[in-house]
Amino acid sequence: DDTTQYLFETYPMVVSPIEGVLNEHFVVWMRTAALPNFRKLYGYINVVIPAGSVLTFTVQANWAVEQSQSAKALVVSDNYIFGGKNHWLGTMFIAVGGIASLLGVFFFVIQIMYPRKLGDRKYLKYKED
Repeated sequence: DDTTQYLFETYPMVVSPIEGVLNEHFVVWMRTAALPNFRKLYGYINVVIPAGSVLTFTVQANWAVEQSQSAKALVVSDNYIFGGKNHWLGTMFIAVGGIASLLGVFFFVIQIMYPRKLGDRKYLKYKED
């Protein structure tokens, strides 16, 4: 069939027909985003960069975005310990988890101190007997 073009034919430097996708950055780029505005992590810098440093990047545009009327940009940012660009999201997850744990311990202690017989009819008020 002359109309079918396989991925390894389009990107021979990235995809091998035998081994599959070899480039981790290509895999991340091709992963579907959940929202229309998104960021895809290309890599990370694992050293401390002093304030005021000048960073120089060489960018090679291999993946076209003009057909989808979108744009690409290079964003250098810091990551929070819980990940992502939103510091409050991870903190809120920890806070809600802590509150849920405290409530669980509270209700466990209440159950131990004042046990309730399973299926006791005195707690049911469905119909007047």
